[in-house]
Amino acid sequence: MVSLISNKISRRTIIGVLLLLGLAISVYSLLAGGNESMIDAAGKGKQVVSVETIKVAPQNISSSISLSGITKPLNEVMVSPKMTGKIVSFFAKEGESVNAGQVIARLEQDSILLTSYNNAEVGLTNTIAAVNQDIGNVELAITTAEMNLTNTRINAEENVRNAELAVDSAKVTLESAEKFLDNTQNSSEQAIQNAYDNIKITMQGNLSIIKTALTAIGDIIGENPGTANANDDYEDVLGVKDTQSLNNTKGLFSQAKASYEDAKNNYYSLNALSLYNEIDSTAGEMSISLDLIKDALDQTLVLLDNTVTKSDFTSSDLSALKISINTNLTSVNTAISNLQSNQQAITSAKLSDTSSDDNAITAHGLAEKNLERAEQGLVLAKTQAKIQIDAVGKQLESTKANLESAKKRAKLQISSAQGQVNSVSAQLGNTAIVAPISGILNQTLIETGEIAVAGKPIASIVNVESIKIELAVTEFDIGQILDGQEASISLFAYPDEKFLGNIYYIGLVADQISKKFPVKIQISNEYKKIKAGMVAQVEILSKEQKGVLVIPKTAIFTKESIEKIYTVDENKRIKITTVNTEPVDEVLVLIKDGLTEGDIVVVNGNYELKEGDEVSISN
Repeated sequence: MVSLISNKISRRTIIGVLLLLGLAISVYSLLAGGNESMIDAAGKGKQVVSVETIKVAPQNISSSISLSGITKPLNEVMVSPKMTGKIVSFFAKEGESVNAGQVIARLEQDSILLTSYNNAEVGLTNTIAAVNQDIGNVELAITTAEMNLTNTRINAEENVRNAELAVDSAKVTLESAEKFLDNTQNSSEQAIQNAYDNIKITMQGNLSIIKTALTAIGDIIGENPGTANANDDYEDVLGVKDTQSLNNTKGLFSQAKASYEDAKNNYYSLNALSLYNEIDSTAGEMSISLDLIKDALDQTLVLLDNTVTKSDFTSSDLSALKISINTNLTSVNTAISNLQSNQQAITSAKLSDTSSDDNAITAHGLAEKNLERAEQGLVLAKTQAKIQIDAVGKQLESTKANLESAKKRAKLQISSAQGQVNSVSAQLGNTAIVAPISGILNQTLIETGEIAVAGKPIASIVNVESIKIELAVTEFDIGQILDGQEASISLFAYPDEKFLGNIYYIGLVADQISKKFPVKIQISNEYKKIKAGMVAQVEILSKEQKGVLVIPKTAIFTKESIEKIYTVDENKRIKITTVNTEPVDEVLVLIKDGLTEGDIVVVNGNYELKEGDEVSISN
């Protein structure tokens, strides 16, 4: 890594100056016998240390990476015949320019072309069979998409029904709250009874919401309750990015299902003679069941986030599952809110008669808000239902469009295969070998009259209008090299010239032996001045910083693992300053924090100085 100081002070100059100053100070110390003795105003003797300093000023620094490599042609192609035969003639000589498509040699005609013709006919037959299979697969995909649309409509309608049930429950709660508000003079016992009646109605609706949510989760993970075989298309990709997410979902689903059964059994064991504490206990079980199904829905979303798509389970399918789970999550949250509202209504009803009016107003307001939330949930359920149905409908339309594309593609493939048959038939007498690229015929590898083997090179063509240089870059430097970055190239063959190139390839994997990364540079060679095989020195500008503060490393000393320097104030007194540095090269450091422009820094003679010491400046 080479660093340059842009304010016309090179690193070599700084090193020379520092060495000369150090030598001068050493000679002066020997002649003067160390520190000079001075007499202050009071006539008392004291020692003043002579130091060398610099004034800190902003500078521009840059870094570059120096590497070497060998020039190579940007493109080199080995030309091979497509069939085996005797070379009749070459139409270009070594060193001559050839154009892409130009005939450079010709083979003697033989029976191989007839074999190729038969192969082309077999290829046509196979193509017809393959495209028919493709069309059959797309038609099957259309049938699957139609089934998905039907199932999506059924699920969406179920979600809307659950949202409507939540609205009805909230309306019942609001009506009860309104009655409670209008009849605050009634006995507190009657109010309590009404509240318990309401919570039983709410719990009935909650059971339906929980069951629907369990069914939605069961459809995804393949558990009951759930539609049989609902997850056949995506069972093998569930939680593939994190298998634990699938186990977590199944665990929470099992807990939620068991809790639902307990809550359902407790609820249907209630009757008109049930005690309030029995209803309270059932409501508590219901609350636990709602919390568990909410956790199971949240974990199902995590599972879906860790699920990948495939050809028969698209991103639209995955999105539809997420929408379904979110819709059920909305219904469950509404159910939790309604249950809490009813529990609050019971608590309010049990308060003293003196606070009954306030309780009634509060319960009424809460019921209104719950109804508003339930109505919003219904709007959301209808919106999401439309989104789900539209998404699956678009998928069906896309699949139908794919069928049309498959038919068009089949027509093109069959036409292409038929064209191959026609082409081989028409070219039975055409045995020309053509240049695949434009360039120079670099070398012929076979003589006229010899047998050319199919796939075995008979000549090489190189493109030297652009030259590449392949480099090996260390791990330390690779992070500073970017695609498209400019590089300066020097060639021993042209010592007084500089060539510019650009990085066009940066390897992602280091060589296992050298532990270095491959990097390639392209250079324009329009006049073919650069020959392949030349040794190249490459300079890549890697980093440039402007207006930074730089000082010699000699100015730094460490105390208790903290970097410090000596600065000199206007009274030539020493001040110890803490700094934060960053290496520039083996001589200089960059000051990140602790100094400002114009500060005077001691760079030599800084031995055992103390805060407040008086010094003399030798430079």
